[in-house]
Formats: sequence, C-alpha cells, structure tokens
Amino acid sequence: MERLAWIETLDRHGDVATRHPVYEWPVKVGRAYTNDIVLDDPYIAASHLEISQTDKGRYQLKRLDSINGLTVNTLRGKQIDAIISANNVARIGQTQLRIRPIDYLVPAEKLLPGIPWLRGWPAFFIGVTVLLSSHLLHQWLNYDRAEVYEILLSPILPDIPLLLLWAGFWALIGRVQSGCANIIAHAVIASLLIGLLMLISCAIDYVDFAFNQNQIINMLLYMTFPLILGTLFYRHIILVSRISRRRLRITLTALFIGLGSVAFTIEVLTPESDRSYMSFSRTIGPPSMLRAQGKSTDEFISGASVLKSRVSE
Repeated sequence: MERLAWIETLDRHGDVATRHPVYEWPVKVGRAYTNDIVLDDPYIAASHLEISQTDKGRYQLKRLDSINGLTVNTLRGKQIDAIISANNVARIGQTQLRIRPIDYLVPAEKLLPGIPWLRGWPAFFIGVTVLLSSHLLHQWLNYDRAEVYEILLSPILPDIPLLLLWAGFWALIGRVQSGCANIIAHAVIASLLIGLLMLISCAIDYVDFAFNQNQIINMLLYMTFPLILGTLFYRHIILVSRISRRRLRITLTALFIGLGSVAFTIEVLTPESDRSYMSFSRTIGPPSMLRAQGKSTDEFISGASVLKSRVSE
C-alpha cells in the first residue's frame, strides 16, 4: 500500500516527537485503541479527531466526541472543524499535530557548526589558562607588595570552582531543555570571555591612569562590558535552547542597552554629594604612560591649603 503522508506530533520546542505514516484517508485520532493514531494525552477524548484530505496539500480536521475541541496556530479560539495546510500546527489537548505529504520539500542541508573545538579538552585547558593568566595579570598590576604570595593563590583557588559551578549550572539547564549538557563547551565559553573581560579591565585601568578622565572610563565600561556579557549569555543560551538566533540577538541587545542606559543615566544624574564613594584612579603606572598634564607641587599644596581651611570651617 502506498504511503500518502505523515502525521507528526511535536514537542514544546516545535521538534518532531513521533511520526505516524498515513496509507489511507480519513485518519482517526484519540486515546482509544480503535483509532489509527493512539495518543497518550489525558486531555484528548477516546475518539477526538478525524483527519481527511480535501485537495492536494490541504486537510480537513473534524472534531468527534470531544469537549476540548481543537485549535490551529493561524486561528483564534477553539474550533469544531478546520482546514489546514502542511505548514499549520493543530493542537488537541496538550498535543501538537502537523501533517506533511510525502512530496513535502524539506529545507536544504545545514553546515555543521564551525566551532566544534569548543567541546574538546584542549579548548578547556586553553580557556582555563586564559582565565588564570588574565586574573594573575590583574592581580600583579594591582597588588600590595606585602601580599606577594596571594598573587599566585587568589586566581587559582576561587576561579576553578566558580568556573565549574557556572558551567555546571548551564549544563544542567541544557540537559533539562535539550538532553545535552555540553559542560566543556560552557566552561570554555565562560573562561575565554571572562578572561577577556579581565584583560579589558586592566587596559581600561591604564587608560584611566594615562588620561585621568573618568568620563572616558565610564563610557568604555558602559560600551565594552555589556557587549562581552551579552556575548557570554548569547553563547550559553544558544547551547541550551532552540530559540532563533536572530530573536535572541535582538532580545539580548535590547536588554543590555536598556540596562546600560539606565545605569549610565543614574551615574550622570546622581549628585556628587550623594555618592558613597570617591572618584579617583586606583591604578599606578610608570610616569611615561601619563598623557594628561598634572598639577605642579605648588598648585597641589595651594589646593590642599584651601581644602583644609574649608574643612576647618
């Protein structure tokens, strides 16, 4: 007997869960074992639906003995009868159905992802090396000379456990959502991007030291950090979900631009007197790096005298 079509059930991601071949029309769907397609869904009637072909590429759905009826993604509300095409999805109970004829044109083959190296142990060791090296550099440039032993220990002791916890968190989500943990890939993504974030932080500190311009530093922070953090979350979410990459890019871009704008606005509008911190550069570098003209010794002493008199008042 010639196969005419396939009736597919879809999961919540829109992926095919089961396929049932159709050899003749009509096809009855329900929980009773007398149906052509038996579905284990408590919200489906024993004899719920009858599917028949009206013309090439279009199918009629007719409700049988059901109180829940059916819904179609292109129509609003519950339907008694509906006519759908191969690109429509119908829902009965909590089950999604789609009908595809045997001559349905499938999309072209996709290329495999170009970064399979993310899932290998060499990439993991490279990522951990980048993370620890960037943290070590950050500590070396900002440490107190009395804490020389902590320079080597502080990057190693917290970084590895935190990296594994972070990667394990995303791997758990991936296992629940798609059945694939990808813990090594999550660890590589986190270590490389966080290491890059630390390197950029070191560079920004020295730009602050060279030019002594807090406004430039704030602008660099609000431009760079959201970009890297957005990339970090983008790469993680792509691995654990089947959301459209275009939709995810738009969502994350809007989110981080909004959060950055709010933070920058608060920073600009907050009066200097209401801030709980002093704005000054904590970076110390060689004098050759200075690109801003500092005050002379006489100007500094004069300014300090004026400040002292104001404090005394």
